[in-house]
Amino acid sequence: MTSLTVRHPQLRSQLLALRDAYAQPRPWRSTWQLASTLVPHFVLTWLTYRHWNGPLWITLALLYANSLFLNRLFVLFHDLMHGSMYRSRRLGNLLGTLTSLLLFMPAHHWQYEHNFHHASSNDLGRRGYGDMPLLTVREYHALPPWRRLCYRVLRHPLFLFGPHALYKLVLFPRVVANPAWPVRVKRSVYLTNLALLAIFLGLWAAGLERLFWIQLASFAISTPTTVFLFYINHHFEQSQWRAPAQWNFVDAALRGTSVLIYPPWMRWFAAGIGMHCMHHLVPKIPNYNLERCWKESPLFDQATVIPFRDSLAATRLRLWDEDKQRYVGAEGYRRG
Repeated sequence: MTSLTVRHPQLRSQLLALRDAYAQPRPWRSTWQLASTLVPHFVLTWLTYRHWNGPLWITLALLYANSLFLNRLFVLFHDLMHGSMYRSRRLGNLLGTLTSLLLFMPAHHWQYEHNFHHASSNDLGRRGYGDMPLLTVREYHALPPWRRLCYRVLRHPLFLFGPHALYKLVLFPRVVANPAWPVRVKRSVYLTNLALLAIFLGLWAAGLERLFWIQLASFAISTPTTVFLFYINHHFEQSQWRAPAQWNFVDAALRGTSVLIYPPWMRWFAAGIGMHCMHHLVPKIPNYNLERCWKESPLFDQATVIPFRDSLAATRLRLWDEDKQRYVGAEGYRRG
């Protein structure tokens, strides 16, 4: 199948038309999305605080319910930092920075990494920006035995959506992992850590430090689901990875990401993140316009549509096979 390129004038006009037609935020709707997420979150946090010494099952149920609202808040934070929810970039960044504190996430560090992810998604030569660790079959078999074992553990679903998810969303954002990061990105990490410390000390001084631990516990519980929601948008059998010479942005969006159809009750919590193909192509489209864009634009007729019931199959994918040009499962660990 021929790769698409943004140099094609007809395609370029289609992309501009998509931006003009659908990248139009409605401030009242964006504000309602935030309010209808934050208010239940704060209510559940307070209820958890009040019932902390009650039956354990009630506390755990409240923490899990709260984690679902944090899943949704993470997607809305993601949209704010893309500048898709408000016309004012400054307002979006301000609200994104404020909500990021509830997610223990340095806003501009996350934005920096995520922009790289959009610019390099499904490029075999630029892996490692906001995606999951992935090796090709040849790369895997070139490793010494102990590193192959580490990779197999890392790609196992219990580790990938457990300890790895906690590391990716809770521990990794705490440190400046790359000295070459821009000053703004480093500052985001330092200031976020200081702000979280100040919040904890303020709550501790008021005798309310339990609220901090409840927030952290709720977020920790949310991390497997958050990582899974983003994972399944990129890991599916029909997904295509390209060598750097063959890679282009449009092809990566149309053939490297999917349209994931959630059950109705999950759709609200996912906040449109399942419409990932459209989002990658035009990140400025608000989440509430993505489904309409998908249904109305013939450009997305070639997008891969995946019912949520089929999404668990993605957890069996382990390696990229360069010869077969597709994902393979654990059979890739064995030499042919």
